[in-house]
Amino acid sequence: MKGQIWSLDFISSLTIFLLVLSSLFMAWNFLSVQAQEQNALERIELLGLEVSDSILRTPGIPENWNSSNVEVIGLAYSDNIIDPDKLSNLNSTPYDQTRILMTMGYDFYLKIEDLNGTVYLEKGSINQDRTVVPVERYANYNDRIVKLRLVLWA
Repeated sequence: MKGQIWSLDFISSLTIFLLVLSSLFMAWNFLSVQAQEQNALERIELLGLEVSDSILRTPGIPENWNSSNVEVIGLAYSDNIIDPDKLSNLNSTPYDQTRILMTMGYDFYLKIEDLNGTVYLEKGSINQDRTVVPVERYANYNDRIVKLRLVLWA
């Protein structure tokens, strides 16, 4: 009789131990996935800020770039003042080329419009099924305040 009680106690203890251990493993796995997703989101957010800074604060490389020779996209005539010729050049640059040069391969949506809703540039589309990271900046274009909206997702 004592052997049977010991076996029942052991099996009960082992079952409880394995339940607790598997619960801890699932919680650890969940937290690890959450941390990786948060890290990826922060990386995309930082990239969005860097890209919007580059667009609005630098003239690009080369300085008088066009869609055939651009290495780095920048729209600035000077700090936060958009050059109309560069905006036109960006408008004529294909989306895939812009995506690779500007966002290192991340998909994006870029829109530049004034406060009255006049759209000067719209490139890409927003993927509603993904987590998106929006960045908004303000600049000057033809003596008007314009809003640059950049949305990135992976």
